[in-house]
Amino acid sequence: MMTTTARFFTQNLLIFLLPMLIPLVVLGALSAFLIQQYAVNEINNRNTNMLKQTKENIELLFNEQQSLNLHIIASATQFMNLKSMLNKPRPTAADEEQLAALKNFIDSPSIAQPYIDSIYIYLRNDNKRFISSVSGGFLSLEEDPDRTWYASYEKHAGDKDIWTESRIIPRYNLNKQLVNNSVITMYRNFKVRDNTEGVIVLNIKRQYIERRLNDLSTLKGQKLLVVDEFGSVMFGNDARTGLKSSEIKSIIAHANPSFSITAAGEAMLINKMNSVPYNWTFISVSPKKSLYTTLQRLLTISGILLSLSLIAASLLAYKLTQKNYRDLKLIISILDAAEKGKPLPVHRTRKNSMHSQIIRSLLQNFIEHNYIRIQLSESQYKTKAAEFAALQSQLNPHFLYNTLETIHWKAAKYTDGPNELTGMVEHLSDILRYSLEGQSSLVPLRVEIANTKSYVAIQRIRHGKQFDIWWEYDAELEEFEVLKLIFQPLIENSLEHGLRPGSKISIKIKIQRQGSQLRLAVIDNGNGITPERMMRIRMMLQSDSPPTNHIGLINTQRRIQLAYGHRGELQIKSKPGRGTLIAILLPINE
Repeated sequence: MMTTTARFFTQNLLIFLLPMLIPLVVLGALSAFLIQQYAVNEINNRNTNMLKQTKENIELLFNEQQSLNLHIIASATQFMNLKSMLNKPRPTAADEEQLAALKNFIDSPSIAQPYIDSIYIYLRNDNKRFISSVSGGFLSLEEDPDRTWYASYEKHAGDKDIWTESRIIPRYNLNKQLVNNSVITMYRNFKVRDNTEGVIVLNIKRQYIERRLNDLSTLKGQKLLVVDEFGSVMFGNDARTGLKSSEIKSIIAHANPSFSITAAGEAMLINKMNSVPYNWTFISVSPKKSLYTTLQRLLTISGILLSLSLIAASLLAYKLTQKNYRDLKLIISILDAAEKGKPLPVHRTRKNSMHSQIIRSLLQNFIEHNYIRIQLSESQYKTKAAEFAALQSQLNPHFLYNTLETIHWKAAKYTDGPNELTGMVEHLSDILRYSLEGQSSLVPLRVEIANTKSYVAIQRIRHGKQFDIWWEYDAELEEFEVLKLIFQPLIENSLEHGLRPGSKISIKIKIQRQGSQLRLAVIDNGNGITPERMMRIRMMLQSDSPPTNHIGLINTQRRIQLAYGHRGELQIKSKPGRGTLIAILLPINE
């Protein structure tokens, strides 16, 4: 017995001492190295990753201008017509129709993206007119209070393709009063087919970018700056940088991406990263005194805790040894009694004892053995009943499908050929067949698109020319799988809630890949949704109670949650009188 007790005591003492002694020795020997090397390297890596992420996110905001430029290149005829319209004293009705189509391409990103303040497109013309996302038609420089962009364009028209600047632009509010908006403006020069020069002006809200920078997890006193090629600070997470203009210029010119400087009497760690397309420099400024505070505090606390733990280690090891020996002796007696078929010995259960848990497990195995067999039998019975109910539930839908087929042929017979009624019945039959086919709820995107077009054909017969719909996606996405009937409730929502009486609505379905996700977006220019109504919709989307309104949207969100869990998402954005965007993000299964 003494040998077993001594072995338990030695093991328990090592269990307590080793985790305390090893960190104590390592921290004492390597603390200087950790402070001088590891901490700085980790901060450098962290700041570099943060700058890289910030750079990618901010560049992504300005990439909207690239898509507009590509559209101009692809739509050369339309923009030649735009030049002609800009030079006319007054546009004709046909010009107004073309203008509406062009306006849609700059209005859509302005509505869909919260960080875009406005977009202008200017082609050189005698009347100095341009189109803007904040107006309904043409604007002249005399009409718009924002004119400084034109001067910048004239200055850089012949020497740069892309440039940026920080601006304050005046804008009329709802009370017809001029208010100043702080923006970052990106310019991109372009030419149309006859070499007429023009410029795309993209105004990004400075407040949006700075809010994104402030949301980043930074060190105490750390500053994140974005400066242009001349050393001017365009935006950052704090206007008080503590750096002079000459110091910022020397940082830009420095050859290393990470280095130290002394500014305003304080040592600072500098990390920087260049943005080639826009000639920006992303800079992180971290006070060196903030790098070591946490580590020094940790060393002090660790020393105190280890000292206290060493004192208590021997007492705890002794008590644990006595308890372990008693529990082990009881386990052996229970196993021996179970093997010989004798009554199990009485014992006291301790919640925090590992050996007591083993004892409870042994007893539960004896009790639960028969219960598991009963549960298995009940589960098999319920499975058979569920299969029978599923087979029975298929009878009525198939009867409805067969009845629609009969109506289709009867209607064709009475009218001696196909007509609108037979077309509607045929499309409805296709949709019903599609919903019944297969056991899986996931189908290739091309199949879902084809069946959605049957639904659109039915709505076309109902609404006539009151809506236009077009698709935008790459053919390579057609084989990715999506949920069945994913587009139908979104299109129905646009028609039911966005269509104004006596007017026409445009619906765009845009499908694109975003990394490991597939983004399905339905965009319309209908009535839009008021903030109060949007709040009610979002409350219904978060509620578990049965829906009473917007059933299609709520059912779609719940299907996404059931199929993908937290990896799928449904987003709604809208502006009253301007339109609605509903986007669905689904994980891609390669």
